[in-house]
Amino acid sequence: MYSSVKNVQILISLLKQHNIKYFVNSPGSRNTPLVHSIENDPDFTCFSIVDERSAAFFALGLSEALDEPVCVTCTAATATCNYAPAMKEAYERNIQLVALTADRERYELFQMKEQLINQVNMYNEFVKYAIDVPEVKNLDDELYANRIINEALLELNHNGKGPIQINYSVVDWGKFSVENIPKQRVISRIEKEEINSEELKKKLENKSRIIFYIGMDISKNDELTKLLNIVEKQYNCVVLCDNYSNIDGEHFINASVLGECITRNEIDKMIPDLVITIGTVFYSPLRNYLASKKYNFEHWHIAVDGVINDAFKKLTTVFECLPVEFLNAIQNESGNNSYQYYKQWKDRIDKVQYNNLGFSNFSVIKDFCNKVPENSIVHASVLNAIRISNYFGFKDSVKCYANVGADGIDGALSTFIGEANATDKLSFLLIGDLSFLYDLNSIDYVDKNNMRILVINNYAGAEFYKNFGLKMIPTLDKHVAARHHTKVKNAILSKNIEYLKAENQEELNAGLKKLVKKSDKPIILEVFTDANTDASTLKKFWSDNKIENLQGKIKKILKKVLSEKQVDKIKKLLKR
Repeated sequence: MYSSVKNVQILISLLKQHNIKYFVNSPGSRNTPLVHSIENDPDFTCFSIVDERSAAFFALGLSEALDEPVCVTCTAATATCNYAPAMKEAYERNIQLVALTADRERYELFQMKEQLINQVNMYNEFVKYAIDVPEVKNLDDELYANRIINEALLELNHNGKGPIQINYSVVDWGKFSVENIPKQRVISRIEKEEINSEELKKKLENKSRIIFYIGMDISKNDELTKLLNIVEKQYNCVVLCDNYSNIDGEHFINASVLGECITRNEIDKMIPDLVITIGTVFYSPLRNYLASKKYNFEHWHIAVDGVINDAFKKLTTVFECLPVEFLNAIQNESGNNSYQYYKQWKDRIDKVQYNNLGFSNFSVIKDFCNKVPENSIVHASVLNAIRISNYFGFKDSVKCYANVGADGIDGALSTFIGEANATDKLSFLLIGDLSFLYDLNSIDYVDKNNMRILVINNYAGAEFYKNFGLKMIPTLDKHVAARHHTKVKNAILSKNIEYLKAENQEELNAGLKKLVKKSDKPIILEVFTDANTDASTLKKFWSDNKIENLQGKIKKILKKVLSEKQVDKIKKLLKR
């Protein structure tokens, strides 16, 4: 029988599936749930050595002789310290030693509790990888424990061999009442040399709904774009991307606009069999929908560094190679895309309407995106600058940047200045007032004549009006939204920068016309909008484009233009 302690069950299941068979155990209470669970399991071979220092060196010799990972297990506190010499030796000689250090309640650390030391990452530079597995109380804890244990075990022989530490918390010893341990999800890493092209093609041919989800990529990779265009025609797939993926194709879909408009019921009908991810950050809320626990699909990630990126908590395989190497491997001349799955996504995108935007940050960004000329670069600052610009496409030759990795308010202006200095192309910054003012100390370096800055100034943080609003927080302006009265014009009076302003649509049209033309100095266009209007326009856009609201509008239009008999006839046809 196995322990009822969940993180111990997950650990045992993954050790089995990663084919780790040998244990050297030292006695103790805290590691008893693990030791008693494995000692009668025929998949494991166990040794018992009381002295942890000797146990670790014994395991080191065993691992070296077998050229396989060997685990050492001990109880909490100073017992774990005794592994340090062997761990250091293993690290220096690339030996796969697995230190399984049982731990106690974190909240009692340094609170006059006996047999409790800080064991997290205690071997520091002596290991290739170290993790701390929490007590598992819910599904999120379980998914987290599963991922990090997979990560640690994969590092044993990744880019060279070496030791790892898995520190795991045992708060309650539990009972030995579990007959069979639930099988855990295994994450595999396939390196470039191990890719089996024919096997991959067969797997992909058997999937009827595949999504290639392309995250942010700093390069505008023509070869990647070309190969995606080829592969997209060969499998029943859809390529989802956004402006900051820097790819383009006839059947590629920028689905970001659906993020806040699409409903759970719609997503239920569009769930894929397989998601293949390329790139880094996915800014669209669609990522959160796909991460829902109710959906069951396979996820492959392609990354040249082989990093575990479990964006949807369904990762099964990481391909450690360049995306172009993976795409070359799966090219299938006999394959054919029926485009049925693509049409599901395309039909939904085509239903999106851009009505009643008024004069708001939404309409300003829409007009800006339409005006940016070919062969330019664009940097979007944060939040609405990225979000709303993703609702509209730039021209294919425009290269897009955004600091979406950490996604902070700071440094957008400075980053843009660096990018603009690396090129002579027209370079555009789309930025909000708070982000601009935050980085204002870099304004002295806005000195190249290819620099163009569009500042949308609503005198507050627009995101906070969207998230909360004055009804929820009457004092919103005072601290949360940081309302101010600063105009960009006043901050750049002494600079050699052409300043333009717009307070209405007519002035905006004139300002954008100048902004996109050549000039002998940099240009800043400051557009003034209202934070309340900006927030309400965005929310109305999302609401108007929810499918039930779109259907309601269509019904109203039909009732106006058709007779009752014609409406009844349409209803009967739809029921069929």
